[in-house]
Amino acid sequence: MYAFKRNEIVILLGAGASVDAGIPHSGEMIRQVEKLVKEDRDWERFRDIYNFMRSSIYHSDGVRGRFGDEVNYNIERLVNTLEEIRKKQEHTLYPFVGAWNPTLVELAGRNFALVGELSSAIVKKLRQQWIALEDYGSADYFRGLIDFQANYQHPLRVFTLNYDLCVEKACAGVALERGFNSHTRKWDWRQFDDNDNDPRAIFLYKLHGSNDWTYDKVGSLTFYDETSRIEDHAAAIIFGTTYKLQHRDPFLFLAYEFRRWTLEARIIVCIGYGFGDEHINKIIQQALNGDEHRLLLSVSPLFSQNLEAARAQKQRMIAQAIEHDNLNQIVCCDSFARDFIKNQLTLDYLASLFPCSDENELFPIVRNE
Repeated sequence: MYAFKRNEIVILLGAGASVDAGIPHSGEMIRQVEKLVKEDRDWERFRDIYNFMRSSIYHSDGVRGRFGDEVNYNIERLVNTLEEIRKKQEHTLYPFVGAWNPTLVELAGRNFALVGELSSAIVKKLRQQWIALEDYGSADYFRGLIDFQANYQHPLRVFTLNYDLCVEKACAGVALERGFNSHTRKWDWRQFDDNDNDPRAIFLYKLHGSNDWTYDKVGSLTFYDETSRIEDHAAAIIFGTTYKLQHRDPFLFLAYEFRRWTLEARIIVCIGYGFGDEHINKIIQQALNGDEHRLLLSVSPLFSQNLEAARAQKQRMIAQAIEHDNLNQIVCCDSFARDFIKNQLTLDYLASLFPCSDENELFPIVRNE
């Protein structure tokens, strides 16, 4: 059985990893928005502009030959599209656009006010309701990361695309590093450096920001213990790495770290990730291209009685999303995040994905589990 060395395991948490804690995934957030614009009096004024935005996104993908489930329509893409339109004259492409779509001008309100208001309403709903759990006891299964790291006996690098605080709350009491100086509460990338005098059990990289992050008056990233102290517009969160990889700390650094450590890893464990972020997908693709023996393990429920066919279909979907041809490097595990993190995330299980007769031999064969 292969013994994993330092930095050979990277974990990526997608929205599906927090669903078992009671946080809706992106698709469910979209369904709730659609229900609100149909049934809620405070949201009904957004109905027409929302329907226009949704149909326009689907039309855009249709022009490129993407239809049905192939359309990457989620809450991140919706908010990013709204924010791009909200810029109006300030958008880089504005001088090159002859005229706005007449229907958009008609529905968006004076100065496109409804566009900005819809975006703000969605962010408020996300921060104050969707990802704000009253009781984080439902997220206790993330403590499985602590047990896994204890057996691994090396620092565990966990990257997450989620804004919620599930990992932080569940792993309170262990040496978990998020990148903030403990004295100043200011962001400092050097916190992620290995330090034998101050060892960390888990390095947590929040690629899209966090519900408790904001910028202070001088532009330094900081955090508050109470997320309610942060105005929604001031929260340091981004909706998708592809659209808003901001040229400031911490987002460029975090993306660089993901690339750095995936190129070091022997296995990239994706839990609840739907492969909808093109930038993240490209980094994963580069990692797999860099070493034909490197593995990508995707953990999500397959909801099928024919698991073999479902795994093969999921394998092909992932390969298409990350634009990678070698299916042998992609392993699909049929499991909910809670069950996997609590029970199946073990060194023995990960090592079993690399069958070989000699532990010093590179892993030549890959099988689905």
